[in-house]
Amino acid sequence: MKRQAALFLLAVMLSVSLGAIIVTSLAMYRLTSQRYADEIRKIEAGLSDRFAVFETMLSDEHERITSHMDKVMPSIAQELEASGRPPSALSSEEMTALAKRYGVQHIYFINRDHVVFQTNYPPDMNLAFPKGPFTEFLDSVFGGNRVMSDGIDLSQLTGTLRTYSYLGPKDKDYIIEISTDVRSSLDATGYGWMAKYFFDELLTDPVRSNPSIKELDIYLINQSGTWSLIHPGQKLDPALAERIVKDRREEISSGDGRYLTVYSAEETSSATKPGHAVTAKHVIRKITYDVGLAREAVIQVLLSSLLVLAILMPIVFWIASRQLQKQLLEPLFNLRGEAGAIAEGDLNQAIANTDRRDEIGQLALSFASMRDAVRKTITDLKKTNISIERFVPQAFLAIVGKPSIVEVELGDNKRKDMTILFSDIRNFTTLSEAMTPDENFAFINAYLEHTGPVIRAHNGFIDKYIGDAIMALFESADDAVRAGIALLETLDTFNAERRAAGRRPIAIGVGINTGTLMMGTIGEKHRMDGTVISDAVNLASRVESLTKTYGVKMLVSQYTVESLADPKAYDIRPIDVVVVKGKTHPVMISEVFQHDPAEQRAAKAGTRDLLQSGAEALARHDLVCARRFFEESLEKLPGDMAASNLLKKCA
Repeated sequence: MKRQAALFLLAVMLSVSLGAIIVTSLAMYRLTSQRYADEIRKIEAGLSDRFAVFETMLSDEHERITSHMDKVMPSIAQELEASGRPPSALSSEEMTALAKRYGVQHIYFINRDHVVFQTNYPPDMNLAFPKGPFTEFLDSVFGGNRVMSDGIDLSQLTGTLRTYSYLGPKDKDYIIEISTDVRSSLDATGYGWMAKYFFDELLTDPVRSNPSIKELDIYLINQSGTWSLIHPGQKLDPALAERIVKDRREEISSGDGRYLTVYSAEETSSATKPGHAVTAKHVIRKITYDVGLAREAVIQVLLSSLLVLAILMPIVFWIASRQLQKQLLEPLFNLRGEAGAIAEGDLNQAIANTDRRDEIGQLALSFASMRDAVRKTITDLKKTNISIERFVPQAFLAIVGKPSIVEVELGDNKRKDMTILFSDIRNFTTLSEAMTPDENFAFINAYLEHTGPVIRAHNGFIDKYIGDAIMALFESADDAVRAGIALLETLDTFNAERRAAGRRPIAIGVGINTGTLMMGTIGEKHRMDGTVISDAVNLASRVESLTKTYGVKMLVSQYTVESLADPKAYDIRPIDVVVVKGKTHPVMISEVFQHDPAEQRAAKAGTRDLLQSGAEALARHDLVCARRFFEESLEKLPGDMAASNLLKKCA
């Protein structure tokens, strides 16, 4: 075993070496990735500082434009007042001339519905502003007769930076709005070089100075979307922008894993400084970084290490596998095969290697002892389970969701829709009085020996023996009806045996009802019993007792008839509407006459449809129609008890 242990140790060392290579490679990748992450953080901080400088430039330009608008916009309002014409009457040529005359770019007229109804910029004609903070600002401008500014914002159509000024002339139902392109304004004032520097160089020079940075962009968010500041007109996906603002940061890897795009969001200074020129509330930074170097370094280390292992692995593997197979694996495989045979039920399977004096031999001996113990235990359990199933049906355990009797606990229960069958021997008390106790038990057991298999053959199980009576449960109403018919047929065989022995034949009654019941366990800690609690069970018992009243062999409730897949597949006919003892609601009960003599069965079948139609009319309270059907049924089968009973209900 020492040699075997040495070979096993060698295999472990190789495994540990491979693991160390992988861990080292991952550590290298993690360190490189951390360096990249730190560098990206520095770039983000630098962009924030540069954007702050950019905001300062925008604020200065905004103040210059606002000062100009304070002079221009009242003049425009006075000129319109002097002309006596409403803004909507101005032609496009007049609007263009008005803008040139006052040295502005775009002029808008906005009504109280917040809709642009006149402008020299056709794409914005009839532009409607959605209700929100901006429309609240517009409402504050109407009639104020003073120039107000909403700061610098992004155009809803192009995403370019613009400054917007508003004037609400006194006693007018419109607002004058003037927008100015900030970059064009800077060009016009001779500071175009400054705008070019900020737009084209200050915010983008990290891309030129760092070869690992492949792309850089800055986005501002306004009501119309998330616009690029560096590439005017480009927008960010709204869902992505929403996630970034919510989570503050999101990293997206390219499909090949070579590039990492980092989005980060922060509030602009306008969010913390009321009245600031830039009205966008969030700025999003986008940095695309080449992280391929880290992956390539890890791949090189991993491939080199794997090459060395690949050269040595075949030799080591051949030596180790031969020894392991001979000394350890083959005995274990044999033991596994023996265990499989035992698991499949062969408790007489021989166990090899019990004569070895090492750990394998001890394991084999222990397994042989376990086999013998399992064989004895299984034999005892089989006998016990067979005995227990005589008292607790397996079907009962399945319904309450217990795989075995061991797991049943007090109070376990299950609500379920089922069909209940009651069967009772007629005049059993009279028969019992003529027999000794031993003969009583022999008679009942002989009878139940014939009826029990019938219940099981039709997918039911006997819940209780109540003296000479049987209570059985079925998940299908059809199975229950077929089982009731089969009980009557089996009774013929049982009576034939009794006649042959010189004894009197017996008669039984069968009653069936369908409904919801609770099945579970009752009792106390040391004595439990499975039982069924339900009004449906009581009704089934009442229906069975009514077979004596009507002198028939088998009755079913209307609930069972309604649950049958095809009621016409059986010889069933309505027999009466009754209020059974202990109930308040009337129930239609029907006779199953499939086991009647052929002549009587044919006579009842001839009036079945008339009785069924009459019962349906009776159910919908059409007494005239019901009476007609029942009277016609009596004409075809005079003296029929079913038609007579149902005809009385029409009164």
